[in-house]
Amino acid sequence: MLLGRWRIDPTDAEAVEVFGDAALEFDERGNLIYIIMEAEKDQIILMTYRVAGDVVITHQPSHPDPQSTRFEVSGDTLNLAFGGQPARFIRAPA
Repeated sequence: MLLGRWRIDPTDAEAVEVFGDAALEFDERGNLIYIIMEAEKDQIILMTYRVAGDVVITHQPSHPDPQSTRFEVSGDTLNLAFGGQPARFIRAPA
C-alpha cells in the first residue's frame, strides 16, 4: 500500500545522487507531495496520483504531462523506477 510517507533510502547511493534527499507523501484522496530536502529550503511539489495495478500514474497540474512509474511495496520498502532510474524508499514515521 502506497499510503503514507516514504523517504529515500540513504543506503541507495545512486538514487540519492540522482534525486537528492527526497520524500513522498501519498494520501487516500489521491494527493501526492514530493519533497526534496535541501540545506537552505525544502522544495515541495504538489501532485495527484492514481494506481493501476503495479503502476502509479502521477500528474503535476502545473505541467500537464502524466507520468507512469512501476512500483513494488515489500514490507516497509517502496521500489520505484523514475524514468528508468531505480530508487528505494523506506516507510517514514508519520
